[in-house]
Amino acid sequence: MGIKRIGICSLIMCLFFLHLDTFAQKKGKKQDDKGSEIKFILEGLPDTLLYFAYYYADNTYMYDTLHRSRKEPYTFICRKDSLIPRGIYLLAKQDKVKLMELVIDSSTSFTVKATNLNSEAMDILNNLQFINSPENEIMVTYFLTMSMFQREIYRLANEIRQEETADNPDTARIDEQKKERRLYQDSLRNYMSTFIDNNRHTLFGKARLLSQDVSIPEPPKNPDGSLVDSNFAYQYYMNHYWDNMDFSESALLSTPAFSPRLKTYYEEVIPPLIDTVIKYTDLLLEKAKDNEELFQYIIRFVTSRYERSQYVAHDAIFVHMVQKYYAEGLCPWVDEAVLEEMVKKAEKLSLILIGRKAPELYMADTNGVFHSNYEFDRKYTIMWFWELNCGHCKTATPKLVEFYNRAKDSLDFEVYAVCTSSDTVKWKQAIIEKQLPWINVGGNKANINYRIVYDVTSTPVIYVLDKEKKIIVKKIGIDELEPFLRNYDEGKIKY
Repeated sequence: MGIKRIGICSLIMCLFFLHLDTFAQKKGKKQDDKGSEIKFILEGLPDTLLYFAYYYADNTYMYDTLHRSRKEPYTFICRKDSLIPRGIYLLAKQDKVKLMELVIDSSTSFTVKATNLNSEAMDILNNLQFINSPENEIMVTYFLTMSMFQREIYRLANEIRQEETADNPDTARIDEQKKERRLYQDSLRNYMSTFIDNNRHTLFGKARLLSQDVSIPEPPKNPDGSLVDSNFAYQYYMNHYWDNMDFSESALLSTPAFSPRLKTYYEEVIPPLIDTVIKYTDLLLEKAKDNEELFQYIIRFVTSRYERSQYVAHDAIFVHMVQKYYAEGLCPWVDEAVLEEMVKKAEKLSLILIGRKAPELYMADTNGVFHSNYEFDRKYTIMWFWELNCGHCKTATPKLVEFYNRAKDSLDFEVYAVCTSSDTVKWKQAIIEKQLPWINVGGNKANINYRIVYDVTSTPVIYVLDKEKKIIVKKIGIDELEPFLRNYDEGKIKY
């Protein structure tokens, strides 16, 4: 049975985030030496300790622990010798309940006041007062205005629903309410657009812009009114997805705007096709190449994602990332020993990517006769790596035997079974007891180290080769094997 392992890039990501706080402190020192002070005067708050944290990608990290001042009642002070790094921060109680969010941008020394601050109250923003922080005043005004529009839209939606479900609906009233709702919706969109246009120079404005989807123009049409390209809207959206991103702004990583957009890009926008993912990743990194922090984060994110991907062919993306960026010296932040391991892994995987010709393997059968995985003149060759004491193998092997006896001629395939156990006596007994009808090879003699070459770190492992011995699928489950092979044989699966 296989053991789930942490990928190399996952380890790098963990080490990276462990040092974020130190990185943030250094970043602040580079900006200025005059220091920062944020004073929170929170009347009525019983807590004597608060947590001041910052966003980074899709996580939050502790920046400071604030204790109530002994000299000033209900006052908590975050005081630093260097500038607090720019970003979106949050203040939380001891029970981790968030009290507020605030932006650190051009103003790094200011005061926040609130009376009877209640994190569950609807009017929490009305209860906040920022002194000497124009960015936060703008942010509060934005959210209060948006909240007003949304409340009215929600109210009208409820009224429309109630009127529509009444015994005698007043259609004139419904039309009037829908008209009023459209006015609010238009006003909301206009406000958002105007706000962003007026605040593009601020971090909060850049974050709000990034959170907005790009506008898709009307698709081109033929003279008869039909669409020139029915896929125009999707292609435009995919190609212009990052139009609202300021790639010169590293601090967007320290807001809740960037990470969700990056995840959505890879989970919902780009189709999970190898060439497409590689193409759009390279384009994205080209945009970010002049911003070291963004460039670094995107490379880490993509490499880690596709090292751990559940799609059997996505290791090709991992190989591409390592060979194009890491191996070419474009990732100087990586430790040399880790880099060496990544390059070795990519080189190993590059030999067994889907579409590549499988490495030839010679091993002996129970009579000492050597057989090659190339020797079958069949449409398909199934390579089956199994182990005597593997629980999954004991369950899966009988299924493969049944499939073999039933479909080997109709689907035109042969099985090349490699027993990874070293006990030759038990291996021979298992072949007889399990009635394994195919070519069985094993032992310690082989022309290559198949465990390394074929990345056999656990068992069972399946590779399927076509007539030219090119890999068409690998590492799928026994229950997926027949459906895949039939669909591939019928031309329903193409790479």
